[in-house]
Formats: sequence, structure tokens, C-alpha cells
Amino acid sequence: MPFADVGDVRLYYELTGPVDKPIILQFGGSLFGRQNFDFVNDGMRENFRLLSFDASGYGRSTQPLTSYSMENWANEAAGLLDALGIERALTHGTSMGGMIAIAFTALHGDKTIASVADCGMARCDTYRRILFRNWRQQCEALPMDDFVDLLTIQAVGAKYVEEHPDIFDAVKRIVNANSPYTVRQACLAMEHMDLEPLVKDIARPLLLTNGSTDIMTPAELAPSGYSAKQIAEAVPEYARLHEFPDIGHADLLEVPDEAVRVVTAFFHEVLAGEPDGAGVYADLA
Repeated sequence: MPFADVGDVRLYYELTGPVDKPIILQFGGSLFGRQNFDFVNDGMRENFRLLSFDASGYGRSTQPLTSYSMENWANEAAGLLDALGIERALTHGTSMGGMIAIAFTALHGDKTIASVADCGMARCDTYRRILFRNWRQQCEALPMDDFVDLLTIQAVGAKYVEEHPDIFDAVKRIVNANSPYTVRQACLAMEHMDLEPLVKDIARPLLLTNGSTDIMTPAELAPSGYSAKQIAEAVPEYARLHEFPDIGHADLLEVPDEAVRVVTAFFHEVLAGEPDGAGVYADLA
């Protein structure tokens, strides 16, 4: 199995897809890890090579009993690129992975061609901070299966649940591949996260994507937060916002074909554009 040593951790990774295509480095969410992209990987591999990895704390990678942060996970990913001899990559993160993608783009612009931050934000508002605190408390107090059921109904709409009753077992299978300790620490990382100081350092094309009815990471937050919309407004020469209509948090699950289309169009336009990649975006209408 492929592993790379990055600092004090050993990271499991998979590099799949056509060898002559641009590489997308993927950042998974707080509960799903790299499996977050299972519903879109086949579509993405038609145009890209995918670098999927277990961040420290997840899956087959080293699971240190320590605290975590978006910045540390972003730095770890930069070390993975170095270990694999990859100078620059596209990045795609979802949910907490979207927050890591924001940090990576700001901290490692020299390694970033362009990024998509799906369901991301720079800082929680009070509502979201309490939400993630409750996740952490529920993860500690409830049987894992009950905890996952609660998260599932928060992530996807009622209609999707009715049409896909097997979603609960699928989510449990994926979440149970990861350590409950890491899930709790990931909640703490999101509670304490403040990426606003990094936003000014974003100098690569960044597409922020959100579901229009998402309650976990909406495109607009209350004043104490710092949202995807605010990031797009702060660095308009590099960042823009796209909202998927009438869905919640899990666009990769609820509308996977549309998610693939939007991300692919954005990356292709950037790759075909100006050498510095600034100010070049696809028509996502």
C-alpha cells in the first residue's frame, strides 16, 4: 500500500486516473475523510488524476492523540506533495476539507494552481460553533450509529432521505472507518478555527461552492462568522461563489453530476487561461 512520511506522520494515499491529466489534491470532511468523494470520483477521473489521502487522524494514516487545525492539515498536504515530487496541483476540498482548501490556497499558493472549497467558511458564527460543539458532545455520549443518523439528516434533505433509505447504512460504513477521537478533535478544530487573517493571502483562483439551503456551512453567516460570501467579496480578483440551488450540505451526494460539471468547468477554464491564473473563471450559469 502507498504511504508517504511527512514530518512525524505516515500518510496513506491513492493516486488514480490518467497519468497525463492534471492532478487534483482532495481534502475530505470531518467525518468522511477521503471517502467524501466516492460519488464523484468516477466523473472527475474522466478529466483529472486524483490524489486522495487520509489526513493524519483518519483511515490508515498515523492517528496521533493530539489537537488538529486547518492550517496543520494544509501544511501536511503540502508535505505530501513534496514527498511525491508534485510541484503544483489543483485542490478540491469539501465541508471541513473546504476549510482546509482555503487554508492551503492561502498558505501554499506556490503549490496551488486553483482550488475549489466546497461547503467551506473561514470562521464559525455562534450558531455553527454551537452546532459543532453539540456534534462533539453527541459523539462522546451516543452510540456511534445514533450520532451518524443525526448528522445524516442534517446533511441531506428530507426528500433525498425518502428516496435513498440506504443512505444511513452507507454513511455509517464510511464514518466508522475513522477514529471517534479524531471526529471529536475535528469538531474542536472547526469550533476554534479562524482563517480570516489568511484570506488576504489568497492569490490563486478559488471557487467557493455551497448548497443554497445548507444549515451547516451556509454561504452567508451571522456577523460573528466569516463566510464563503465574505471571502469572495474580500478577494474578488481571485475568488467567486457558486450556490447549488435547493440542496443542503452534501452536493457531492445529492447532485454529483452537477458538482462534477461545475468543478471541471472551473478547473478547465483556469488551466486554459492566463499564466498566473488570476481572474479567469468558467461560465457556471
